[in-house]
Amino acid sequence: MGFNRFNLTVVLLCVIIAITGIALIEVWTNTDFKIAKLTVSIFWIGLIIILIRYVNKTNRNLNQFLESIKYADYVSSDIQSGKSFKELNFSFNEIIRYVRLAELEKESTHHYLRHLLDEMPSGILTYDNKEKVEIINRAGLKILDLDSLSNLTQLNTIQPKLDSEIKDLSLVKKKVISLQTKNELKTILFQHKEILISSRRIQVVSFENIRAELDLEEEKAWQKIFRVLTHEIMNSIGPIRSLTASVLKIFSNNNKAKTLNQLNEEDIEFAVTGLKSIDNRNNGLTSFVSDFKKLMRVPEPKKEQIEINHFMNEVFPLLQGLCINKKIKIFFNPLPKSNFLTIDKEQITQVLINLVKNATEAIKDEGGKIEINSSLAENNITLAIIDNGEGISQEVLSEIFIPFFTTKKEGSGIGLSLSRQIIRNHGGELKISSKKNIGTKCELDLPILN
Repeated sequence: MGFNRFNLTVVLLCVIIAITGIALIEVWTNTDFKIAKLTVSIFWIGLIIILIRYVNKTNRNLNQFLESIKYADYVSSDIQSGKSFKELNFSFNEIIRYVRLAELEKESTHHYLRHLLDEMPSGILTYDNKEKVEIINRAGLKILDLDSLSNLTQLNTIQPKLDSEIKDLSLVKKKVISLQTKNELKTILFQHKEILISSRRIQVVSFENIRAELDLEEEKAWQKIFRVLTHEIMNSIGPIRSLTASVLKIFSNNNKAKTLNQLNEEDIEFAVTGLKSIDNRNNGLTSFVSDFKKLMRVPEPKKEQIEINHFMNEVFPLLQGLCINKKIKIFFNPLPKSNFLTIDKEQITQVLINLVKNATEAIKDEGGKIEINSSLAENNITLAIIDNGEGISQEVLSEIFIPFFTTKKEGSGIGLSLSRQIIRNHGGELKISSKKNIGTKCELDLPILN
């Protein structure tokens, strides 16, 4: 209704201006009365000014409304154009009210999320493609011992090239970095995720200081190692001490050495047997120490770029050789497309051999089968070695990575510990799951070369 009145007013003004314009032409053409000419001219110009002011006033009100929306100045609109714009004025104010409510809700959500981020114990850092830091929460600043952070390059004040290490997370997704901050040495686990917001790529990095957890886990690991070492050494020293005492008893009397005439053939035979046993235990201890040195001194991987399917086709005959004598079938399922890794071929080959050998030893009956499945997930390639052997109990499964822990009569107990250390040196992870009487699954996660 309001718009109809506006249209009617404009049309009437235009008609009157047109009629007055015709009259003005007639006056100027057919009469010499100057007063009439002046009066009609002033009236015609006045009508045009009224029309222009009327339309401009409406435009100004509309512009004021739009400007208030643009600059978030949500003061109620009041279009002073009489009753004709009462409905429009009401609609404008309703729109402003809804926009104001939406803006308040948006602001409330922003404060809520900001408060939530600041209360999180883990650090959160986001940055754009120009390395400008958009968000860093309170915990993040505390972990890094910084007062503020506006650009990734500021991280280099903590440690040289730290910004490059953070940017490289887009390739490896997860990385543990040791940092000497202002107050202490920290071991920080960084994790990366990329998100897309309105066609902008935002890098999100979460991080936390895991130094205390690592120290606790390290202490537990050393306690387990010391327990195993003590057990192994005492198992050797006990018999050696006993045999040594027995041999000394044969060859001495009241702390004095016996003469040859005092010894008989049975004594000498017992002594030789005892010395052989001592030598065997000594060899066992030497082998144990050698294994311990291997575990403690895993060489750094000599990485080279390889294509995973090509590499597995090279290694597969070696793995088949482990299965032939036991008549175990082994299969490899390659990836459908080429994907590249950077690995130490010898070390990864040794890990695969060790895991497949364990799988063959777990298969006791005929009809054994081992599958090696390859799969791609995000930035990792996973090689899963699955057997249908006797499986591992949950109690044993929790202990299998402890150095020197073994359930085999002739096992050293370092194979799995060494394998996991090798995989971790490659930036990956070795995971094992198993069900008794069903089988075992060993997964090697290795980062892809982008």
